[in-house]
Amino acid sequence: MTTICLLMSCGLGLLSLTKPAFGQNYEQIATQIVTTSAGVKPGDVVVITGGQYTLPLMEAVAVEVARAGGQANMLLTTDKAAHAELMDTPETAIQADKSNNWLLQSDVLITLPAYEDSRAVMAGVSPARQAKFAQVATASGINNKLDASKIRGVFVSYPSKSFAAAHQLDYPGYEQMMWSSIGADYTAIAGQAERLKQVLATGHKMHITSPAGTDLTLSLGGRPVFTDDGVVSAADQQSPRVYDRTAALPGGRVYGTCQETSATGRLAIANDYITDGKPLTGFKADLQGGQLTNVRADAGADAFQQQLAPYGPSAMQISNFSIGLNPLMKAQADKAFSPTTAAGMVYVRTGNNGLLGGQNTMPGGYGFPIANATVEVDGKVLLRNGQLVDPAAASAAAAPRKSRK
Repeated sequence: MTTICLLMSCGLGLLSLTKPAFGQNYEQIATQIVTTSAGVKPGDVVVITGGQYTLPLMEAVAVEVARAGGQANMLLTTDKAAHAELMDTPETAIQADKSNNWLLQSDVLITLPAYEDSRAVMAGVSPARQAKFAQVATASGINNKLDASKIRGVFVSYPSKSFAAAHQLDYPGYEQMMWSSIGADYTAIAGQAERLKQVLATGHKMHITSPAGTDLTLSLGGRPVFTDDGVVSAADQQSPRVYDRTAALPGGRVYGTCQETSATGRLAIANDYITDGKPLTGFKADLQGGQLTNVRADAGADAFQQQLAPYGPSAMQISNFSIGLNPLMKAQADKAFSPTTAAGMVYVRTGNNGLLGGQNTMPGGYGFPIANATVEVDGKVLLRNGQLVDPAAASAAAAPRKSRK
């Protein structure tokens, strides 16, 4: 039985079309999501969340869940409802989403984007109100509850016309890339991810440089390292850490934390957008004791600092990193389009890293895309000018889908 509920937000996340976009076969994608990535089994309670514009794929996923013997529950939101929650909820009524207690009892969470136009949803929402929602969620202990739960998750990207327009992307090309990247060869990506994981898990010092001026050093310190190869395998499902039980589509990433007070050097990025769509260009900051200092930019420095100020100093602390591995995802740095899974795309992030096994448990933070980066760990080059050094990475192109169940 499928239950359709209207929610303003699913609390965990994490096209009104009459026919599939770009001739896309939603049934085929849904089969990959349900069977290969999530491994839905008879009796599994499966929660499917998303925005109104993702409903065609949500519906196809629910059908596949039923065919697999699972119990599908669809939780739908709209941009208008989400904006109303953020803008109109009385401040005294802002509290942790009580539906989380129910969601945490499910076996599988399949999440599609909640917002078609995220800038419209966030328009007019002050940084202080955004912080309030994040703070009450953190205070509820949601991170510990996620790790302690049995839930496994698949986060599925879905092309948005408003997103493409905001980044001045050619929509047909962008849409085709998104669907093609979901079908990448995840066996090859998994091999690349595992090799990088071994280096990162045993490494001590990471050095990141870029043509834009980034030159920073991080201490790794034996922290957990995670891989996303598009599949939650049977072994993954047994992990006590929710990020081991989580996959993304398009997938392809290796990521982890650094020692929170270790970052030194400087950080520089050319183009990005802050949450509400304000441009952040020519950004530069110094790093000392893990903290961002001396923040400046050609445009957006004040908006950036206003965005993070309500969270306090912890939101300005470098805490984690990621390296993208999907060769079919292509960044366009000049348009501030920097997907985390694009092969060779490096991110360093500030703020909360608790679910990753770190010690910064306060809400808030920011992810900085570092294009064309060179990354070394204890002198071993992992990337050079944005290119993965291991030649196996180049072989991870589109191929028949696999199952590791």
